[in-house]
Amino acid sequence: MLDRSHYFFLVTITLMSSISLFATDVYLPALPEMAVYFNCTHAEIQLSFSVFLLGLASCQLLAGILSDRFGRKKVLIIGFLLFIVSSLACAFSTTLSQFLFFRLGQAIGGGVGSVMSRALIVDRYDRQGSVKIFSTVFPIVSLLAAIAPLIGGYITYFFTWQFTFIFVAGIGFTILMASMFLDNKKPAQTPKKINSVPLGKWQVFLKGLNSIFNREFFGFVLIICACFSAFRSYIVESPFIFSAAGYSVEEIGRFYITIAITYIAGNLISKKLIDQMSLERVLKIGVLFFITGGLCMIGASHLFMNNPYALIIAMSIVTLGNGFLFPVASTGAMTAVSSEFSGTASGILGASGFIAAAGCINWVGDLCHGDAGLLSIFINAITLVGLFSYVLLLNSSQKVEEI
Repeated sequence: MLDRSHYFFLVTITLMSSISLFATDVYLPALPEMAVYFNCTHAEIQLSFSVFLLGLASCQLLAGILSDRFGRKKVLIIGFLLFIVSSLACAFSTTLSQFLFFRLGQAIGGGVGSVMSRALIVDRYDRQGSVKIFSTVFPIVSLLAAIAPLIGGYITYFFTWQFTFIFVAGIGFTILMASMFLDNKKPAQTPKKINSVPLGKWQVFLKGLNSIFNREFFGFVLIICACFSAFRSYIVESPFIFSAAGYSVEEIGRFYITIAITYIAGNLISKKLIDQMSLERVLKIGVLFFITGGLCMIGASHLFMNNPYALIIAMSIVTLGNGFLFPVASTGAMTAVSSEFSGTASGILGASGFIAAAGCINWVGDLCHGDAGLLSIFINAITLVGLFSYVLLLNSSQKVEEI
């Protein structure tokens, strides 16, 4: 039987993992109103998204390193205090420059939650238990991120856009209070030499590099990067394809429901399969879906050029694979390093995904120009990176079968 502390931990970790993605999109419906308020163009208010992603990427590694050095709870408290203050400051900003500055602080503080949640999971559970927790948390995080604009729209309609940031600050305060009662399990102490002389700082640093920079860890990180990059590339480029085909904004918005559903389905199915087969087999199934979806996108874009549903179905196969791969690869990466460096590993994992996706987002527009055929080739190339990562894992010194 699982005790109450398990469920309390699960709820708190889920909120920690969700807050940054929820805060990313909760004010989407209010963008036109905010552009009027700040007397700026739509393009200028959209800079707040770029700033937020930059903040998320920059905080990942730093938060992980600091948590390994000073402990999880201290970093969590500081991070969420920054998130709360920055969220409230966003609500009371009077100029766009103020808003962007505090939006950056909000991202850095909220990003601490996603880093610490991964580290806390592997602190508390073994590898098999960790992947089950990840498989439980990920679909809930996806659902909360998906309904964020809906919630923000209602808040803006009944109140003002400022209340969306006050609401988010309230969630941050709830997480801060809950984190006070989490088990404060510290990372394992740095090992001693045989002669009991403590390792020097330089030796500890070298040991950390040796622990983290291994083929298995980077194989899993590359899989995460490929999954995140494929999804984000499709999200930013496909609206131009659908718009060029003559579909309205309302119709285009509905086109993304399917890929959200298949991603959540992949999470849920993988969680069931983990109880019945090895993680290596679940990983293999996810890679097969991921690669198959990329190939189907090429076929769909050339055989059904004017039919968006063929492209959507093909991308849904990719996101189904993502649903399998994210929890397994996240667990694999986090547990491929020594426990005393799990915070740093979590930071590298998160930052790598954001940086890879940001790079692909910059390239996809210049390379594809709203062409479905070129987008399908672009995404297929990313899925091949996922396949290469899987091959890298199979040939790593620590076999995937030992997960």
